[in-house]
Amino acid sequence: MNGFLEEIVWTKGRSNKMENKILVVDDERDIRDFLFKVLTRIAGFQVDLAGNGEEALKKIEKEKFDLVMTDLKMPSMDGLQLIKEISRSNPEILTVLMTGHGSIDSAIEAMKNGASDYLTKPLNLDETILRLKKVLEEKQRFVRLKDYADQLEKANQELKNIDAMKSEFVSVASHELRTPLAAIKNSIQLILSGKTGEINDNQTKFLSMADRNINRLTNILNDLLNLSKIESGKIELKFEDVALKSLIELTVSSLRPQADGKSIAIEVEVPEDLPAAFADKDKIEQVLVNLIGNAIKFTPERGKIFVMAKAFFEEREGRIVNKISVSVKDTGIGIPAEHLNSVFEKFHQVEDSLHRSTGGTGLGLAITKGLVEVHQGKIWVESEVEKGSTFTFTLPVSEGERREPHFRFVLDREFHRAQKNDLPLSLFLIELANQNKEIEDDLLKQLEMRVRQCLCRKGDILLRRRQEKILVALCEADLKGVQAIRQRMEEDVQKNPIKGFDGSLTIKIGVATFPEEALSKKELFRKAKEQLRREG
Repeated sequence: MNGFLEEIVWTKGRSNKMENKILVVDDERDIRDFLFKVLTRIAGFQVDLAGNGEEALKKIEKEKFDLVMTDLKMPSMDGLQLIKEISRSNPEILTVLMTGHGSIDSAIEAMKNGASDYLTKPLNLDETILRLKKVLEEKQRFVRLKDYADQLEKANQELKNIDAMKSEFVSVASHELRTPLAAIKNSIQLILSGKTGEINDNQTKFLSMADRNINRLTNILNDLLNLSKIESGKIELKFEDVALKSLIELTVSSLRPQADGKSIAIEVEVPEDLPAAFADKDKIEQVLVNLIGNAIKFTPERGKIFVMAKAFFEEREGRIVNKISVSVKDTGIGIPAEHLNSVFEKFHQVEDSLHRSTGGTGLGLAITKGLVEVHQGKIWVESEVEKGSTFTFTLPVSEGERREPHFRFVLDREFHRAQKNDLPLSLFLIELANQNKEIEDDLLKQLEMRVRQCLCRKGDILLRRRQEKILVALCEADLKGVQAIRQRMEEDVQKNPIKGFDGSLTIKIGVATFPEEALSKKELFRKAKEQLRREG
C-alpha cells in the first residue's frame, strides 16, 4: 500500500470545481480514502466510496453517478464483472478500470465490455485526473449531441406531421372540389349545347373559355389527388401480365393527333418477342401518356419522337432478375444539366419564360416517378440542350411469380423510415382460415374493413396481397402494441363473425416486429410468414 502511495505524483495548486460525481470501488480502505482526498480536494469531483462490487451496485441503485472507477482484482465480484453489469443495467454511467502492469489483457477486455478507459497501477496523479476529466468531457459532448439529435428528431417529427396534414388536406380538398366542378362543367356544357335557350357568339366565347379553365382545374385536382395517394401508399393497383408492345402502340395512336398538329413524327421500336411486364396496365398507360405528352410539348415542329422498349437482366443478391426498359426519346429543347437531378420533384418546371406557353402543374413527372417506383422500377433522364431528352423507366418481367411490387415498394419505404428514425415497425399478415374460393374477394373486403378499424394510428398502412389473398398491415408499434392490436382483431372477429358458405370463419395472424424480432425487411417478412403458417 505504501509503495502505491509513494509512486503517485502530486501536482499542487490545481483546483477546478466540477459537478460530476464519481464512485470509487476498491477492496483496500487506504486506496479508497486516498483517492477520495485526491479527487475531491485537487480535482474538485464529488466522490463516494464502495468496498466491493455488490456495494457499488447497491449505491448505483440509490444514487446517480457519472463515472465508476473500479479496481480489477476484488473478491466475489471483480472489476470486469462490475463493468459488464453496469454496461447492461446503467449504460449511461461511464466506467474506468484500474489495473496492474501485468493485467493489460484484462483492461482491453474491459474496454470491449463498455469501459471508457483504463489506468495502470501505480497511478500517476496528473494523468489520472486528466484522463478522468477527458472521459467526462466526452460524455458531456455526447449528451449535448444527443440533445441536439433529440431536438432535430422532434423537429423532424413535427415536419412529418405537418406534411401528413398537408397531404390529407390536399387529398380531401381535391376530392371535395371535384364534385362542384363537375356540376359547374355540366351546367356550362348544357348552356353551350343550346338546350337552355339560344346564346350569342360573345356568350359562347366566354362560356367556352370557362369550360377550358374548368378542365384545366380538374386536371390539377386530379394530379394533386394522384400524387397524394402515391405518397401516402394508398394508391390502388391491379397487377397483371401486360403486353407492352400493344399498350405502347395504343398510347402512341391516341396521342398522334397532337403530334400531327406540330408535324412531329412518332416512331415505335418494340421487338415482337418482348416479354410481358407484371404491372398495372392503367398506371403504365398513364406513365406513357405523361412521357410522350411531354415529348410532344417540348419538341419543336417537324421534330421526331422515338418510343423504344427492350428486355434486359441484372444481378441482385446473387440471382438474375429479368426486367424491361422503356425509353421515350425526343429531338426537343433539352434540359440543362443543372436541372437533371430535380426534374422529378414536385412543382419543378424547367422551361423558362420563353416556354411558359406550354403550361402544366409541374406534377406530371413527380407522378410518373411515383407510379414507376410502386412497380419496383426506376426512372431517369438523359438530356442535352437543343438536342433532346431521353426518359427511361424499368418494369419487372412477368414470370408467373407470386410477387406484389406495390407491397415491396411500401415495405421498403416504411422499413427505411423506421431505420432512419429509430422507430419500431410491425408487419402483420392476416388471412381467413377455410375460406370459400368462389367468394374469397368479398370475404377479404369484409375482413379488410374489420382490420382497418382495429389499427391504432392514422398512418398505419393496410394492403392486400391479391394473388395470395392475404391482408398486410404495417404499423408503428412495438411488441406490446402488437399484442394489443392482435387481441382487438381476434376479439372483433369472435364477436362479429364473418360468414362463409360453411359457417363462421376464423382468422390466422402472423406478425413480426423490427427491431426486437427482425433486423432486416427480408427477415421481418420471413418471420411473419412463418408465424402465419404455424397458425394453420
